[in-house]
Amino acid sequence: MEKKKHIYTLKSMRYGLTNGFSTWISTIASTYWAVYLTGAVGLETKTMAAIITAAGFVDMISVPFIGAIMQKAKFKSGKFRPWLMIGAILAALFRVLSFSNPNLSGAAKGLWFGAAYVLCYIGYNMCYSAYIGSLPLLAKDRDERQAYSASKNICNSIGKFLFSLFSVKLISLFGNGDEARGYTLFAVLIAVCVVLAYFQLFVMMKDIDVVQEAAAEDNTNQNTKKQSKTEDSYNASVWQMIKYTITKPFILFVLGVTTKTAAFFTVMGLAAYYYTYVVGNKNMLTVYLSLSTFIMIFGSYIAPFVSKAINSLKKSYALGLGIYGGSFALAYFFGKSGIAFTVLLCVGYVGYSISHTTEITLYSSIVDYTQWKTGKDLKPFMMSMFNILPKIGTAIGNTVLGYGLVAIGFQKENVTASAASGLRVLFSALPAAILFIGVVVFLLFPLTDEKIKSMQEDIKAGRTKNSR
Repeated sequence: MEKKKHIYTLKSMRYGLTNGFSTWISTIASTYWAVYLTGAVGLETKTMAAIITAAGFVDMISVPFIGAIMQKAKFKSGKFRPWLMIGAILAALFRVLSFSNPNLSGAAKGLWFGAAYVLCYIGYNMCYSAYIGSLPLLAKDRDERQAYSASKNICNSIGKFLFSLFSVKLISLFGNGDEARGYTLFAVLIAVCVVLAYFQLFVMMKDIDVVQEAAAEDNTNQNTKKQSKTEDSYNASVWQMIKYTITKPFILFVLGVTTKTAAFFTVMGLAAYYYTYVVGNKNMLTVYLSLSTFIMIFGSYIAPFVSKAINSLKKSYALGLGIYGGSFALAYFFGKSGIAFTVLLCVGYVGYSISHTTEITLYSSIVDYTQWKTGKDLKPFMMSMFNILPKIGTAIGNTVLGYGLVAIGFQKENVTASAASGLRVLFSALPAAILFIGVVVFLLFPLTDEKIKSMQEDIKAGRTKNSR
């Protein structure tokens, strides 16, 4: 009798655990960094907007360079493992520095925070790209990869839930009346947790990420020809990496996913402002962050059932964006009280989770499409490029946050009725419009489930588009 295969394993949960802690690196920045700069540090709103916009752009463009280096680099300890620790240590160090005020003034202060932000995310791009890229090594078939991906999303949501539950209290506890000190010590706690999380994955992958070593040892045996063919498929110039990656499915995918991430990071950045200056109750921020993250866990759980019922990955993604955007629209028009607004907003995170759960599966089909079309295995580079998607969304979200506050005339010393009304628009109506654009984009996505299955069968049989 065939032994029943469990969906979740210890390794899949350890893989997810890493992302559960890793998400704190970006969550503390998207939730508190703007408030820290304008409040605890005392930067002007215009200066804050310029810093996060410029730093976000540099952060975003670093991704393809890191991906190219990972495609070319060869380490004895593995193809992805070294980047897990190098990146995690750099990200942790500079996240602490980005929440540390050295009492500089003028341009020097702006340069300090801009550099700390950029260097933190360069490190984060390294470790997270290696984290995503290691998935095909850890999980060999589609079902197993879905389990690892599900573990990743569930732990991500739990990590955000814990963050939302304890962050406000811990910052206050650590600060003990000194707001800036509270943010700094909270960033230190996050840094330690992130390094430990990546270290346990680094240890777990010791006997898994040995591709290059195995190839070197097998140079004299009967598998040499097969190994060489595998190595040749990874061998690509920088131009080939770029040329083969930028396809119609990739472009549409980036455009569609950007609407989701831009809306998410815009709202996360504005949440503290909305509940502080419009609702007038900071405790409601904790309610919003906790409830929305709890609903994301529920949404992640039901997402596979929804996708199976619809029987289309791209339609599942579009449905998720529609639910997410619809909740923002309902909150704007009918959320007259702080509680009603919060509840309507949070319901949409069911849709967010449906889309988010489908995301990496759809992106993997684009990686398969590239290999099927060109014969080149660009997994290291393209799986790294997956990391650019939240960066694009973050850059757009930070721009909306910074310059949106300027446009509505926000001043923390005197929040006018006009500025409060503008915060409602930025926090709900604008994300709704952005997300509905994403729905249209994904309905135009060209890779159907039938096409994906056909490509995967061709790749398994060693066929490409040109050989068919």
